[in-house]
Amino acid sequence: MFWTNRQKIFSLETYFATKSYQSVQIQFRKRFHCRNFLSKSTIVSWVKKFREHGTVVDLCSKATGATYSGRKKSARTEENIAAVRDSVGRSPRKSVCRRSQELGMTRESLRRVLTSDLHLYPYKIQIKQKLTDADKEKRVTMCEWFYNVLENDENFLENVWFSDEAHFLLSGHVNSKNNVFWGSQVPDLVLQRPLHSVKCTAWVAISKHGIIAPFWFEDDDGRSQTINKERYMAVLNKYWVSLGRQRGVVRASQWFQQDGATPHTANETIAWLRQRFEERLLSRRCDVEWAPHSPDLNPPDFYLWGFLKDNVYQGNPQTIEEVKTAITAKIRAIPKEECVKVIQNFARRVQVCLQRNGGHLEHILGKP
Repeated sequence: MFWTNRQKIFSLETYFATKSYQSVQIQFRKRFHCRNFLSKSTIVSWVKKFREHGTVVDLCSKATGATYSGRKKSARTEENIAAVRDSVGRSPRKSVCRRSQELGMTRESLRRVLTSDLHLYPYKIQIKQKLTDADKEKRVTMCEWFYNVLENDENFLENVWFSDEAHFLLSGHVNSKNNVFWGSQVPDLVLQRPLHSVKCTAWVAISKHGIIAPFWFEDDDGRSQTINKERYMAVLNKYWVSLGRQRGVVRASQWFQQDGATPHTANETIAWLRQRFEERLLSRRCDVEWAPHSPDLNPPDFYLWGFLKDNVYQGNPQTIEEVKTAITAKIRAIPKEECVKVIQNFARRVQVCLQRNGGHLEHILGKP
């Protein structure tokens, strides 16, 4: 509803004379013979505006030629911007709520200063496994070995296969923000997940030549089994056969990487690997040790598992066989060019790990 400046002024004069909103409404109707009802909230807003700005007149009118809008003065002054900059410099992890209280600013004004004036963004701190000094030292030693080898042979990574295994639950990953029910009443619905969801365990090996995978840890009936040295060696035998069938791959020149899980480094397993790969092994208990707690340096960990778990469940698989089918299809759809980029990203991670003295690096690099 549009009200004239004359009506606003009359209402204010009446209010300050009577201190009664009802009197303002009665006198307003008598004076202006207006059919439209003047609400109490409208009078309150005019009184508030008058007390804050000393006027209720619209000074943006063409008659005055003024540009005053009646709004409060912006909190984004040079002084406030400088104060926010200093506050962030001292405590970059402080919350917006706490910082706004300390600076005497509204949260909205503070956010505008942070984003629009200082061009800062709220980055989430990632949670990673703690790396001890010994862990960092081993990571540096391993990366120095890779760096020196690549300095002398830039094609070394053409013949390295990185391996790993991962569990995939039938229940998948649930994002609670996506489980929304629009309605006028609270729905009688809950999202249920089993305590021990059915799962499958996939093993893969990736190199610039592509991906050999997936192989499953399961019994003859297709039920998932825990990984032990016998089952792991059975998977390695399948991998060895598949490796021999790869076009352009000479098994006698290939390197094999694995992490330090117990089934991987059992005496029988290491003996099996040495018989086939000789000294071309990147693993605990071998000449070149793969550093512990280094998923951020292993391509299946920093690329493949995340990619699969982001895509496998899009089709809403209802059985574990459908999960396995989706995993297989997604892996086979990954082009060789993508594998080349992933291995190149590994080489970059080696350099960054050395620059960070063996510290965490994935929160710096992000996804490949």
